[in-house]
Amino acid sequence: PMMRRITATLTLLLVALAVQGCAFVDNDTSVSDGVEGTYYVNGVDPGGTEYGGQLIITRTGTNQYDMDWIVTGSIQSGSGRFNGDVLDAEWRTVEGFRESSGTARYEIQEDGSLIGERFESRFEEAGYEEAFPVQLK
Repeated sequence: PMMRRITATLTLLLVALAVQGCAFVDNDTSVSDGVEGTYYVNGVDPGGTEYGGQLIITRTGTNQYDMDWIVTGSIQSGSGRFNGDVLDAEWRTVEGFRESSGTARYEIQEDGSLIGERFESRFEEAGYEEAFPVQLK
């Protein structure tokens, strides 16, 4: 009887841990739930030029987001998708002094900020961008 009770308790504990582990995996996909909103942006393009402005992220579907940057000298538009806690985006200039396009890859930080690399089609190396929610979590 004592051994059965210990075995039953351990079984319940393992089931509880497995369920909690599954919930944690589900939470990983919910990281994307809180990304919608307005961000302050600071970055350095691949050519070394610093810029700043705003990034507006709007959810358009399951795991799909419209992204609009209003930054020094241009307005850029694109879309993004999540892969775990990484947001991958494609963008292009819609108005500004220079036509351009590229991709970006951001990691979501605990405070809700996005930090990552931003690639521009005319450069081989990456730039760097940080986006901070207007209201930090």
